[in-house]
Amino acid sequence: MNICIFLGAGASAAENLPIQNELFSTYFKYSLPLHSNSQMNIKLREFFKEVFNIDVLKDNLDKVNFPTFEEVLGILDMAEQRRESFKNFGTDTYNNRNGSINLLRQYLILLTANSINNASKESNKYHELLLNNLLKENQLLNTTFISVNYDIHIDNTISKLYDKNDMPVMLDYGIDFANFNYKHSKWRRPEGKMIKLYKIHGSLNWLYCPVCSSITLTPYEGGVMRILNNQDEATCLNCKEYTIPIIVPPTYFKNMSNVYLSSVWNKAESELRKADLVVFCGYSFPEADIHIKYMLKRVQTSRNKEPLKIMVINNHKNKLLSTLKKEEMRYKRFLGEDIIFTKASFQDFAQNPGKYISLVEKNIDK
Repeated sequence: MNICIFLGAGASAAENLPIQNELFSTYFKYSLPLHSNSQMNIKLREFFKEVFNIDVLKDNLDKVNFPTFEEVLGILDMAEQRRESFKNFGTDTYNNRNGSINLLRQYLILLTANSINNASKESNKYHELLLNNLLKENQLLNTTFISVNYDIHIDNTISKLYDKNDMPVMLDYGIDFANFNYKHSKWRRPEGKMIKLYKIHGSLNWLYCPVCSSITLTPYEGGVMRILNNQDEATCLNCKEYTIPIIVPPTYFKNMSNVYLSSVWNKAESELRKADLVVFCGYSFPEADIHIKYMLKRVQTSRNKEPLKIMVINNHKNKLLSTLKKEEMRYKRFLGEDIIFTKASFQDFAQNPGKYISLVEKNIDK
């Protein structure tokens, strides 16, 4: 059986990473005070004070009702698209006092990277458990991972398999990195037994060079943080120019034009076409992800094999039953009533993936 495991924010939350609604409070409570007078933090403070009337230095951040990351990025993206401005924050740097919207947008992406990277230093307990159990059940090499998460929990977990003498497996991101042509790089082009991981919204360990259009991988570390902490260490392996992140924020106005992202999306769609089963883990099927819905509907309606089986695993101990029901309706409204919608969490799935996969193999609904 060919399986695609689709990893959403809930899978990362199982490893104690902040969810979208916690990104701002996490950053302003723990990271901003360490560098409160940096150019980036000064601009972010001014923006939240001017636009949302939130003083991130003086207000009680435990009681502040922050806007979501999607809302903040959404209004900035719309302003850029319409060539309009907010007071003191414009689309052109020469005609405003505080800064450009484009620069703020970059700062917010780095804020996200910082919050996620700091939390990513915890263990990969459940991702490791999932891979080990898939390996025991002889399903691992038949599994493709598609992730919307920027963190590198699943990356590092797959990469560690290459160090095992009994089963050397290589991680395949589906794109060519500059590392492959750099003689001092320890990251090799994948060959032989491979596990495919397609990160369709980018990754903390991808650094893109806008000068020579190459991409550098920083194995086992969130290299995007180099841009924030020491830009001289975030240079391109090929031409030595400064790099930028490839991170697509969770808004309606996603820019998927990057050539590497386009390649990843194409390969993800190809694997979905081959799949017998897609397991959505920790993914709530949000309205803003219309690109993903478009891809899934294309796959679902143009298959040359049996209809695609879909299972959803997106519960957690604090989730309200009403919220779970709304998610079930959202999935079934768009993808059909045959979806197997479970009450399991990512932790449950990681502990016994075979139990849930067998529901499809035996054609048993749950």
